Amino acid sequence: MEVLRDVESCPRPEEGTAVTIGAFDGVHRGHQTVIAALERRAAAEGLRTAVVTFDRHPASVVRPDSAPLLLTDLDQKLELLADCGVDYTLVVHFDEARAQEPAEDFVTEVLSGCLNARLVAVGDDFHFGHRRAGNVELLRRM
Repeated sequence: MEVLRDVESCPRPEEGTAVTIGAFDGVHRGHQTVIAALERRAAAEGLRTAVVTFDRHPASVVRPDSAPLLLTDLDQKLELLADCGVDYTLVVHFDEARAQEPAEDFVTEVLSGCLNARLVAVGDDFHFGHRRAGNVELLRRM
């Protein structure tokens, strides 16, 4: 697994990627199931696999009083993700500036620009971007 820590140095694989996004704290069985399904879809479509995660849990920035206690630190999380067999893990620095970022910018910069995403696997209730304005419908449109 290649760990990417900067969108400017992303590989933007020509064949594209199948991506999933989340905090992945603990990389528990549910996470592993999602990643395994992503890997099957990627293999069927000739894509590389990528996980996008964060170096600070987003809740610790946007709602610190109710942020969850973490099960793993970043290094442990990266080890667990490597064991899942993904090609890339992009670690996005999450701070106040990122919390203010429009959802469309995240899609353009990270998913399209950095990873050349062709497939994005998230839950139906997935939200992202400033004020959680991004959702599955936005991902489909973009």
